[in-house]
Amino acid sequence: MTQGRHFTAKSVTLAQNGTGSLPRNLAATLQDIEVKRQLALQQKESITRVDHKRGQQVIEEQRRRLAELKQKAAVEAQSQWEALHSQHSPMYVQQSQPYTLLGHQPSHLIHHSILHHHTQPLSAQHSSSDMEHAFDTLSLESSDSMETSISTGNSACSPDNMSSASGVDVCKIEEMEKMLKEAQAEKARLLETRAREMEIRRQAFEEERKRREELEKRLQEETVHRQQLVDKEVKMREKNFSQARPLTRYLPIRKEDFDLRSHIESSGHNLEICYQITMTEKMCKGYLTKMGGKIKSWRKRWFVFDRMKRTLSYYVDKHESKLKGVIYFQAIEEVYYDHLRSASKSPNPSLTFCVKTHDRLYFMVAPTPEAMRIWMDVIVTGAEGYTQFMS
Repeated sequence: MTQGRHFTAKSVTLAQNGTGSLPRNLAATLQDIEVKRQLALQQKESITRVDHKRGQQVIEEQRRRLAELKQKAAVEAQSQWEALHSQHSPMYVQQSQPYTLLGHQPSHLIHHSILHHHTQPLSAQHSSSDMEHAFDTLSLESSDSMETSISTGNSACSPDNMSSASGVDVCKIEEMEKMLKEAQAEKARLLETRAREMEIRRQAFEEERKRREELEKRLQEETVHRQQLVDKEVKMREKNFSQARPLTRYLPIRKEDFDLRSHIESSGHNLEICYQITMTEKMCKGYLTKMGGKIKSWRKRWFVFDRMKRTLSYYVDKHESKLKGVIYFQAIEEVYYDHLRSASKSPNPSLTFCVKTHDRLYFMVAPTPEAMRIWMDVIVTGAEGYTQFMS
């Protein structure tokens, strides 16, 4: 989101003029969108973890309850079985060793009438004949009673009695299965609801992402457009600067038959009322206050502009006996008004103008505004160092 948004000072100026409020609003909006998106993603992850954990807890709870009910049903069925067995089989006792009777499998139960014929306990030392003799003493009545007892015991352990005893447990198991199915259905419904909510949020995020991409695209286009405008403005200024005339009214003039006085008068200046300047066809003289080069002090000097010698000289006074300095025409580049007030402690900033040479910048103060304009137009005719616009 931040690529291509480095504005220059020109783009900042355009933004302050009323056309740059859109990028700042877009940047704030995009930042707000990004914060909301991060919060929504965190909420989404936390909700997903909570839902998953809640679903696992519900399933584990249902499984645990089903196992407990199954265990309880098994315990109740065992207790009922033992109760029924103790009520319908009082004539059986449990022996430590099984016996084989008439080719049947070993049994842990024997009729009490058999015990009447075995007053002593059986041991491993009895012979097979004694065992056969003992079983031969069984009477028909005892045999009938045994059959009756066995049939009674079998009837007590019939499938009907077992089904009636475990009917309650089956109902409980069915109820638990029903509850488990309901829990699973509730879980499926919750998951479906969460899925729908996630889909809605995903769609909202997708729309927000598209909107953010569109805003970023608009911002990039606006940035590119502003940069193009800035580049165009810079090129135009560079072109205008390269084609601009100096900050004076005229270009330097090299003609030998040039009449300086006629040129100045044709420019609109009235030399009759400007008594501070003396002018002829080739020369111009008068007092100007100049700032020193090394010591920034202001001193009044007598200046002589001579087109024959092609120099601008300055003396201590108008007698021209003590020369203080010479400025050659070839060194003069520009003559302009000090509109930036760059002269240090000028005695009169509104009457200060500058003469720029190759190696120094001269600050001068004229006695009157008209004298200042005349001196500037005079000196610029000799500014031969400014050769950019000269053919």
